[in-house]
Amino acid sequence: MKRFMAKAEYKNYKVISFTSKGKELAERVLFLVSGGEFERGCDDSGLGKGERYKKSFGRENAVVKGIDDGFTLDGFVKENFHRGNVLIFIGAAGIAVRAIAPYIEDKTKDPAVIVIDEAGKNVIPLLSGHIGGGVREAKRIAELLGANFVVTTASDVSGEFAVDVFASENGFAISDMKKAKEFTARLLEEKEAVYEVDAEIAGMPFYDVDSGYANVVSQLADGYSCGSCAKYADNEANEDCIDAENAVGKSFEKENDFVRNKAFFTISFRKDKSESGVLNLIPKCIVIGVGCKKGTPYEKLLAFVEDKLSEHNIDKRAVGVLASVDIKKEEEGLIRVAKELEAEFKVFSSDVLMAQEGEFTASEFVKSITGADNVCERAVAACGCKKILVTKESFAGMTFAAGVMENSKVMSHGTECDRSAESVDMDFACGGEETASDRRGGKVSVVGIGPGNYENMTIRAVQTLKACDVIAGYTVYCDLVRPFFPDKEYISTPMMGEEKRVKLAYEKAAEGKKVALVCSGDAGVYGMAGLCYEEAVNFDNVDTEVVPGVTAAISGAALLGAPLIHDFCLISMSDRLTPMELIEKRLRAAAWADMVVVIYNPESKGRKGYLAHACEILMENLPPERVCGIAGNIGRDGEYCKVMTLGELKGAEVDMFSTIFIGNSSTRDIAEHMVTLRGYRSER
Repeated sequence: MKRFMAKAEYKNYKVISFTSKGKELAERVLFLVSGGEFERGCDDSGLGKGERYKKSFGRENAVVKGIDDGFTLDGFVKENFHRGNVLIFIGAAGIAVRAIAPYIEDKTKDPAVIVIDEAGKNVIPLLSGHIGGGVREAKRIAELLGANFVVTTASDVSGEFAVDVFASENGFAISDMKKAKEFTARLLEEKEAVYEVDAEIAGMPFYDVDSGYANVVSQLADGYSCGSCAKYADNEANEDCIDAENAVGKSFEKENDFVRNKAFFTISFRKDKSESGVLNLIPKCIVIGVGCKKGTPYEKLLAFVEDKLSEHNIDKRAVGVLASVDIKKEEEGLIRVAKELEAEFKVFSSDVLMAQEGEFTASEFVKSITGADNVCERAVAACGCKKILVTKESFAGMTFAAGVMENSKVMSHGTECDRSAESVDMDFACGGEETASDRRGGKVSVVGIGPGNYENMTIRAVQTLKACDVIAGYTVYCDLVRPFFPDKEYISTPMMGEEKRVKLAYEKAAEGKKVALVCSGDAGVYGMAGLCYEEAVNFDNVDTEVVPGVTAAISGAALLGAPLIHDFCLISMSDRLTPMELIEKRLRAAAWADMVVVIYNPESKGRKGYLAHACEILMENLPPERVCGIAGNIGRDGEYCKVMTLGELKGAEVDMFSTIFIGNSSTRDIAEHMVTLRGYRSER
């Protein structure tokens, strides 16, 4: 019987339910959170089966879909598990926990996840309660439903200020989550806290923020300052500092004394604040203007930018925008640096750059190339920065400048931004076209699927296959996993198509997809992992990982008994990539060393008699009575195993799905099980 499920959505609210009663509650929740814009129980006449939406609104804003749409629970989670969404499960918390488990990364990236029982009595924020807004949304929904708001986080239970919520709501990055936890613990103990807004942004309303709590205030005792030395303040103040090093020492002495007595944090874009002994919240307030020669390598650009940021005491997490001239809109190095900094990539026409008011370091050569006499400084000004922190600095054909935006919320939250400066081709933070920093590569996970049956896959392998967009592999291996992951896109190639298969996987990942390249057994044992790393050097924007699996030596040994209790080696009889002379040499060495030998790929349709040849070589040093075994079709239909002697093994019928075990001098046949003795006293 097909299980009932229904999904509903309104803007970023994504709801799934598992009973007809739960479906009704889902509609009610969306009706309430939408302020009545989501219409409940309207006539389905003229609509697609299972869909309901208010006619005055587009389907993308309010839609309910029923089980007849053919979606899956995993598909629902995968599609919607993105920062900014609110996932709501109407039903048991256990269902939600199991469904989201493969996709959880950390609290700074995960979306809000909320569970509501189908009676609508309890609303529970399950994941990303603070940074993702789960607590706030759950509380709001509980109030709208008249339900119990169930919360377990310490700061919420005690009604105290939550620094991660404060950071999230104001668009600040958290310098160190450990320090955030320490701050919260201290606040819960002391019931009061103080924070300092950096003097360089304190006058800007979007950074000089109110905590909203009377016991958490933005002030310090006279003469106290945390972290930054005056040497990083304005230049005029520096001239009055007679002994800078002495001033730094006194500043940190006061800081340490103050911190010992208060729960304390700072709000600053300065690097030394983030590296100090206290928590720092980092506003995305910095614009960097960067110019470079065409084709400048990404690594060179990134090193230059990071060096300049560090040199000028700017935390790289504070960079919200990387700006340049429009002829650089496809400059791969700049695009990748913006991605690395998690910044928007913004470009301007030369006319817009030249229209900026102020004093800039002009270059006629740069103007002849770009149409603007200065790229880096003017690009910073074009982003609305009234304060230039770093004027033009050059090195090896690259230029850098930096400034402070007065409104980082606009940049970091993607709300409507000022269009007065005509950006070219790449709108950012305004809901426009995809930005260059969004053109990111994906990931190739080389996954060992073990024998191929679901039960023998590792949990990590299953999670990876659930989370991927595309599954690639040898045709037989794709057919093995397809029944368990039917909703995936598949890329398969026949035998001998390994290099093509890997290239196709990386090309697909370069489009931004998560690709799982499946191998039988373990991807690093006669698998595709090595070839993938060779190909990866051609795809700088694609990440590569290897997900281990259960290789045939392990699963086959379990069928036969315990043949691998002592030293063993693996040898493949396939001479497609390895000369037979080398294979023969390894067989003789293994026999001489008295190791248990596991033979992979003993024979195939095109390689008959290879096992018999291997047995003849082994019997040059081993007796025909040596205990051996065969494990075939492991984890698949027709699975079998058999214990025999080396002499009998020579005439056995095997194929590519057979794994051969040759025992050592201490291997025994114990009740038709192949067992290698370890050397315990009781075995002597």
